Order: sequence, then structure tokens, then C-alpha cells
Amino acid sequence: MIYLYLKTHNITGLRYLGKTIQDPYIYKGSGKRWSRHINLHGNDVTTTIIFESNNKDEIKQQGLYYSSLWNIVADQSFANLKPEEGDGGDMSMCQAYHDGIKKRNTSGSKNSMYGRSAITEQTIRWYNNGVDNIYVPENTQPDNFVLGRLINYKKPHSAETKEKLSRYGRKKCISPTGEIFDSRKDAAATYNITPVAIGGLIKRGVSGWRWL
Repeated sequence: MIYLYLKTHNITGLRYLGKTIQDPYIYKGSGKRWSRHINLHGNDVTTTIIFESNNKDEIKQQGLYYSSLWNIVADQSFANLKPEEGDGGDMSMCQAYHDGIKKRNTSGSKNSMYGRSAITEQTIRWYNNGVDNIYVPENTQPDNFVLGRLINYKKPHSAETKEKLSRYGRKKCISPTGEIFDSRKDAAATYNITPVAIGGLIKRGVSGWRWL
């Protein structure tokens, strides 16, 4: 069985979307940023199985769907550096991992793509319509979507929302260990995450984070 899972760090709130054929509750997950985060803050995580199947194509389809839905590459509350399409990070998915077979030399003329373009009709790309991002095969995007991904697009805040954000930004908070911070910005700098993530932890009441 192949599992598509979501891991959430219980202290920092950082999330990671991945897949594995191992026990997802025991498997720690992979990825450079996620692995560094676990090493720094510990493996105190909650694992949620989003989808499971023996069909690799179904897993890939669901992985790309949730990657786009949650915008996991641009959203800094995720540790993913690329969309989850089942071709990286988790070595349990590699046949050589089980068989002990060394990877064949596929350089030069031995490579099946030798002399051919690496760009094919099924190359998956990011497109946007000025508001939303989608990650779909090339030439299948809607007419109003253009090539490229919006990274920092944010809808303008109202004056009321700006005041609310400013008020919460100056509010003191306390960590699960009892450490008091003058603002969530200071707490975020200490735990190497974003102020938005700190606010989310407090709002959800995760692991003892709270306002003073």
C-alpha cells in the first residue's frame, strides 16, 4: 500500500506533504528542509493519512491535487520545496532501495532521452490567472491562465484587518516551555518559523502556545 500523508510539527506548526510505502506513523518523512527542521526541533509530529492506494498514478494525481490546493511550495508553513508527485525524497519508493541493485549508467548515448528534448507535451507547469495558481500538464490550462506562478500575491487588507493584525503583532505570547516573548515576531525568530505560524499555533491551542 502507498500512503499520501500530511505531517504537522506539534511545536512549530510546520507541515510536510509526502508519501511512503512504510508505516506513515513511524516513517519520519524526507526532504531537506523538513529533515533539518526535525533535527532542530525534534520528531514531535502529528501524522494524517490523506489518501492510500496501490495505484501509483492515483497517488501522483492526489499528490499534485493537494500540492496545488495548499500551494505547498509557496506557502512557508510547508517544508516542501517541490510539488508532491512521487519522484523524490522518500527512498522507500525506489526499487533499488529493496533490491540492492545499483543504478545503471545512463549517461550519454545510453540515456533514453539522448538527442531528444527534455520538454514534452506532458511537461507539468505552473499557471496563474492573476489570482490563483494551478499545476497542470502543458497545453491543458484554461484559456484565462498564463504560464508562471504567483509567489507573493496577497489580496489587500481592509483598514480593520490591518489594525487587527497590528494589534496582535504587538501582543505578548508565551511558548510551551514558559518563555515569554514581547511579540509573535520575536517568538518566530527564536523558533525559526513565520509570525503567521506562531499565530496559527496560538489560535489552535497547539502544545501550550497562548497569548498573555
